[in-house]
Amino acid sequence: MELVYLWVEKYKNIEKQGFNFSPRFECKYDEGTNELTIDEKIDYVNIFPENINITAIVGENGSGKSSLLTGITNHKIVIEIGGKLYSNDFPNVNNNIQLKELDRVKDYEIIYLDYDLIKINPIKDFWDYSMFNIYDKNLYTQVVNDTFGNHSFNIGKFRERFFNILIEHFEVFQSDLFFFNPTSIIITDHLHTINTENFEYINKLIKEVQGNYCSKEKLLIYLYSDVSMKPSLGIEKIETIQNILEKEKDILRKADYFEIDNIQEIYDFFDSLNDFQDKNNISIKEFSAIYTQHSKAFLYLIEIGYLQTDFNDSLSREYFGLSQGERKFFTESLMIFDAIMKSEKDEILLVLDEPDLTLHPEWQKRYMSELIKLISNFSNKKFHIIITSHSPFILSDLPKNNVIFLKNGKQVDVDINPFGANIHTLLSHGFFMQDGLMGEFAKGKIEEIKKFYELIKKLEKRIQKHSKTKKFVFNSFQRRKNRFENIHKIIGEPFLKTIIGNYLDELHLILSDNETLIDKELHELEERRKYLEDLKSD
Repeated sequence: MELVYLWVEKYKNIEKQGFNFSPRFECKYDEGTNELTIDEKIDYVNIFPENINITAIVGENGSGKSSLLTGITNHKIVIEIGGKLYSNDFPNVNNNIQLKELDRVKDYEIIYLDYDLIKINPIKDFWDYSMFNIYDKNLYTQVVNDTFGNHSFNIGKFRERFFNILIEHFEVFQSDLFFFNPTSIIITDHLHTINTENFEYINKLIKEVQGNYCSKEKLLIYLYSDVSMKPSLGIEKIETIQNILEKEKDILRKADYFEIDNIQEIYDFFDSLNDFQDKNNISIKEFSAIYTQHSKAFLYLIEIGYLQTDFNDSLSREYFGLSQGERKFFTESLMIFDAIMKSEKDEILLVLDEPDLTLHPEWQKRYMSELIKLISNFSNKKFHIIITSHSPFILSDLPKNNVIFLKNGKQVDVDINPFGANIHTLLSHGFFMQDGLMGEFAKGKIEEIKKFYELIKKLEKRIQKHSKTKKFVFNSFQRRKNRFENIHKIIGEPFLKTIIGNYLDELHLILSDNETLIDKELHELEERRKYLEDLKSD
């Protein structure tokens, strides 16, 4: 499956523009004659697996990357499926290439990923990407009486989906498909301590059950420690572990803000956990049976903060021991895998909007390789991956024909082939960073020296003729001298450091007293004379 061509009539900063997404075809659309020209490139060579094509959309902020993604579902497109070209929108095509009618619902699947949780909460229409976003799908709770169907993000729904996917696909972790392959789940219960004199009796109760694991008493003390801090609830003081169960109904009734609606299921869940000898480290395979039966209780106990979870892999790494970027990469890879597994279509358009966000450069380097490794497991399906990015590492994995370079809403040509290219070259050309690759703060400090130097050079003759002018400029330089020299010392780029050093040396020569310069030159000449006489005597 391959998106071949897109024509955007008008959307935000893109107007009357055509975009070639396929490296195998060159398309041009004449709006006047309503004719589309499609030429196939016979010399095209694919470096990716046969069932995978990749197109990156790159450009500076505001260039139209996100607008172009939206255009894929809302404007004129040409799709290649099974060697045939499909479109509903281009009636006239030359070169004897016949387009067939495209059913966007039935002919292919869209899997879309956007990590921007604010951006993916718009008013939805049928071809809005939010209906496809695997972060958005089933993760929002509709606001009651909201005419426009606006949704609010529900972290509980996201957590539930994550556990559902993890449990459903636990067998795949045996094959090391992902860089992190969890094999066991760590479940710990939690009791917060009050540590005040007024609540000493609660601390005593807590100490008595700290050795327990997921027991009725421990949960009730957890709830009781909260409700007892609210005098308005009128909860009776409990000082012994023996009567905590006697007050169970009162505690649960007073703790109704926790919305416990099935305490027996929670107790049954505890009993299931306590059947395991290693209660803190249960294999995901074993836990899947417990989760299937008691998922509601399990998720509820996490939501109220009573249970905490983590995951171990075969290398004894823990999920929450990974960096945030690594956790994001694993979670999104798992979500993509799940979406592909559940798709009934053999043709899939996988759209990834800036998936490299929050990733360390080392993981940006690995991203395309890991993604291709994952997708390659579905050899029975065909994919076109469309990815927007600000990462030169991702760009360096793609040939030029697989990249759309955007500038001000238009596809432009660049004089580089990004595949294997130097990162600095990609930043300055591929992302149109004409102002250089230095931080603006450092650039401003260095520019200050350069501008002062250029001003003095411009006034050099006047400075040499007028002693008052020279004295004034000299004093001005002296006020800046220490700051300029300190900046020069810490410049990290060797060539730039040499240039700035030359500027400062020349400023010293121009602004120093003439007599001092003469004495300096006479001293250097005397040293040179002595050196030559020594050579002659030898």
